[in-house]
Amino acid sequence: MKKIVLKVSVMCTKCKICIMTIISKFDGIVSIAMDVEKSTVTIVGAVDAVAVVKALRKAKKPAEIVSVGDPDKKKEEEKKKPEDCKLPPCCNACRTAVVWVDEPSACTIS
Repeated sequence: MKKIVLKVSVMCTKCKICIMTIISKFDGIVSIAMDVEKSTVTIVGAVDAVAVVKALRKAKKPAEIVSVGDPDKKKEEEKKKPEDCKLPPCCNACRTAVVWVDEPSACTIS
């Protein structure tokens, strides 16, 4: 078991949910903690750090490995506190725009 710290780009709640969903699909994860202010994700478990970063990058979420090491139980227990999420509901990069053009068709069949 090891502790992996990743630096990720978290811009909104939708980004956070997407990142957590991608990471949680890996087998062998004991815990996932996200620090929005520092833009880091801490993963504890038996998982390949490179595979996690590849999956995040494939989903267009820039990520890089900060550290990989042994988990420190005492530090984890001290850090557990409620997370204050001060993110906007959605960033401009995540918003989708639907454009509906209602024009008569130039094609006519006689």
